[in-house]
Amino acid sequence: MRNWRKWAAGALALACCLSTASIPAFAEEEETAAEETAAAGDSTEAAAEEESSRTEAQEEIEITAEQVTAYMQKKNSCDGITFYYRPEDYEDTISDEDVVDLLDDIELAGIDDATGQVVCTLEEEDDTSDFVIFLSPEGRWLVYMDPEYQKVTMVRQIVSTLDSEFLFLSMDHKTLELYNKDFDEVERSYTTDGKAADGKVTYTNEDGWSVALADTYDALISSARFVTENDKLALYVDDDNAVIGLYDKEKQNMWWSTPENVGHDKRATNTIVKDLSSSLKMVYGEPASRNTTTMRSSGDGKAKVSEISGGVKITYTFKKAGITIPVTYKLEDDYLEARVETADIEEQDTSQETGKLTTSISIMSNFGAASSEDEGYFVIPDGSGALIQFNNGKTTAKSYTGYVYGSDLTAVALKEPAVTEQVYLPMYGIVNGDNAMMVVCTEGDSNAKLTASVSGQSNSSYNVCGFDFTIRDSDSYYMSGDNSTALTVFEDGPIKTDTIALRYYPLDTADTPDYTDVAAAYRNYLTEECGVESTVDSADPALSLDLYGGVEKEKSVLGIPVNLKTSLTSYDQAQEILKDLNANGVSDISVQYHNWTNAGITGKVDVKAKGARCLGGNGDWNDLQSYAASNGITIYPTVDNRTFVSGSGYYTFTDTTVRISGSYARIYDYDLAYGTQSQTQDPLSLLSPAAFRDVYSDLVKNYGKKDLHAVSLGSMMSSLYGDYGKKAISRDSAQTILEESYQSLRDASISLMADTANAYALPYVDEITDVPLQSSGFDVFDEDIPFYQLVMHGVKPYAAVAVNSAATPDEVLLMSVATGSNLHYAMIGEETSILKDTRLDGLFYASADAWKDSAAQGYAFAKDVLAGLGDQTITGYEQDGDVITTTYENGTVVETDLAKKIVRVDGTQYALSDYTEEGSWDET
Repeated sequence: MRNWRKWAAGALALACCLSTASIPAFAEEEETAAEETAAAGDSTEAAAEEESSRTEAQEEIEITAEQVTAYMQKKNSCDGITFYYRPEDYEDTISDEDVVDLLDDIELAGIDDATGQVVCTLEEEDDTSDFVIFLSPEGRWLVYMDPEYQKVTMVRQIVSTLDSEFLFLSMDHKTLELYNKDFDEVERSYTTDGKAADGKVTYTNEDGWSVALADTYDALISSARFVTENDKLALYVDDDNAVIGLYDKEKQNMWWSTPENVGHDKRATNTIVKDLSSSLKMVYGEPASRNTTTMRSSGDGKAKVSEISGGVKITYTFKKAGITIPVTYKLEDDYLEARVETADIEEQDTSQETGKLTTSISIMSNFGAASSEDEGYFVIPDGSGALIQFNNGKTTAKSYTGYVYGSDLTAVALKEPAVTEQVYLPMYGIVNGDNAMMVVCTEGDSNAKLTASVSGQSNSSYNVCGFDFTIRDSDSYYMSGDNSTALTVFEDGPIKTDTIALRYYPLDTADTPDYTDVAAAYRNYLTEECGVESTVDSADPALSLDLYGGVEKEKSVLGIPVNLKTSLTSYDQAQEILKDLNANGVSDISVQYHNWTNAGITGKVDVKAKGARCLGGNGDWNDLQSYAASNGITIYPTVDNRTFVSGSGYYTFTDTTVRISGSYARIYDYDLAYGTQSQTQDPLSLLSPAAFRDVYSDLVKNYGKKDLHAVSLGSMMSSLYGDYGKKAISRDSAQTILEESYQSLRDASISLMADTANAYALPYVDEITDVPLQSSGFDVFDEDIPFYQLVMHGVKPYAAVAVNSAATPDEVLLMSVATGSNLHYAMIGEETSILKDTRLDGLFYASADAWKDSAAQGYAFAKDVLAGLGDQTITGYEQDGDVITTTYENGTVVETDLAKKIVRVDGTQYALSDYTEEGSWDET
């Protein structure tokens, strides 16, 4: 074998890794307790049962040779086996019902010519133009017949279901073949002279592969552990334990898929050790009992490693669940990719009555796990971003769980959920001493969940972070009259996510790495791999402004309460606000104009681009557009069509998304005092993703007619959900539909603004607003960082949350400056008292008269501080107490003192008080 020394070094390193793991970061302490209780209660019998579950899958031959010869059609003998085919009319011609029942599951049967016994029964798997493919129920026999079903042309018998479901032997044992997932092509073939030595038979091929089988031909003994390499990386594999090793040649560091020496973790219970010893974990649900069960590749399943071009494939078999999951691990130029094609996942029974459905899987979810002695942290893209320091001692805090792109909105909570940020970017980072790693979910991200835990949580000595993937979602509901017991229902039908893929990038840094290096790596990934292009057209900051056109308000007409469309900011008022800002020196403004149409005000699906009469006439609208165009102002009319009421051609009974439980998804306001669903405000319906294509197609057409070239899609670039009714649209499919819709707008030369943006929206968006300045603030977090901003600066113009929406607006302004964010304000032209008892009463702070001057003053401050930096990336960010130091690509250093409200730029000092009238800021 080539590179034998490298192979030997890898084998030695792998031998030191006693077993491998994929420990979950348990989201709830109760789940952890349940796992620990189960482990503590393990008995000898339970351990034996786990061992017995790792047995070879055997075919159960229930039909006798006499029955085969009497009731089936003889075909031919092939490789010492005579085959019989089931008659097409067997149900009509066979009177013995027991035989009919047997033949229901048998299309082909083989009788050994030497013994006269039935050795295999098979069913048709697939067909090609050249042959028909038959597989036995347990996958031990593979047979080809001619397309006319007259002659068996090939017989193959599996080596071992514990090794690989795709590795087959010819009947004379001279040929060993690895088939693809469809069993219609041999990916690799080996031959042998049949001579056994030391209990092994060696098979080779022209490509230099060497595989050793037991001389009983029923076990794969060994294969080369060194897999492949390139100029930067080398890939290793432990065939027995499915350990993946990624060697960084520049750093001379080995990254392991699971912790080293995990068997000696003194904190871990038996169950946790199994988790730590598993490179793949899966959860399956049983619809009939409404229960879920966790299965681990160590103890509950068998992992078989096979080599593929550029890497290896590991097939995980969970016999108890009847589920097999193959994963490929492939080395690319500067990263390792782990990939699952869900079409390859085999489930024996997916029925609602007796089935076991795959609900989630975790792949190398503790890659790069840090020991209790390591120093470093995980980079978590929750909200703006957060750090979890290794071994931070927060053992009583809940482990972290964050849903990529937010939780599915269709699962409407009975009580108001906690206010948290979401994970906008499908990645995480590991910084461990002199080494750093970026992990990116490149496919299947719509169903990903990021988990992390530190040493001491979940009875483990390791710090771990990784992704779990929801394969089939679930929902809970209550029977009428019983709100105490929630019933679980699982998503029905086949798996709807096509692919799950993860990339592991070791970072090449000249100095000791930190999270800014992780941000730079992800920025490069977005721009080089995902088509994200810079839309920054000015190096100076801009002002982001939210204007709210109208709202429905209940008024009395002839003594009858009627909801009337009421103006908050007319077209004329909007123009006056912009003029006042211009007059006060604000030269670059991006405007989101909310509720500017009748449909927007009333909550109907908004596609017509027809201004509301309560805000002014067409002439007023045209005057506003003309003023904006001539003064460098971009107006993004907002059409946030996530929720709706019937009208405009869309109706709640036909266009509302359906929950997994089968009920309509209604979005409620919640009572401020009790957190329960509001009884005073009618719920809004969640628009089905099935309507998105039509909605955005109409939007493109109508915006073209109105000569509008910019639009804000509001939350539709940061919200993702499926429709689980008859339309059967998964989150993955919904993401594809949204991306196609964004592209249709771009193709029509319409610029897009997003109210925050998920990663999949970044190739299409021009500007982003409401970028959070903090994380969710979970107890396990140690520090908030502006990771989203570090990634986006110099690529996309972005603004933080509205300054005037905060309890401490000066702090938000200074944090915006420190993170390179444009300042953001929300305003209405009328007095804010008009908002009472409306859906927009939360805008009580948004008086334009109260905030126009402050906004201009804040803009002047930010413009002086950040002049010339808008197109520069951020290369450094550090916070020491109240002082934040931000370093830009061109070497500019911005030092923001939050306490003193002073900013220093390369030695020049700017005080916020110098830009505001005395007392005006506090009074506002």
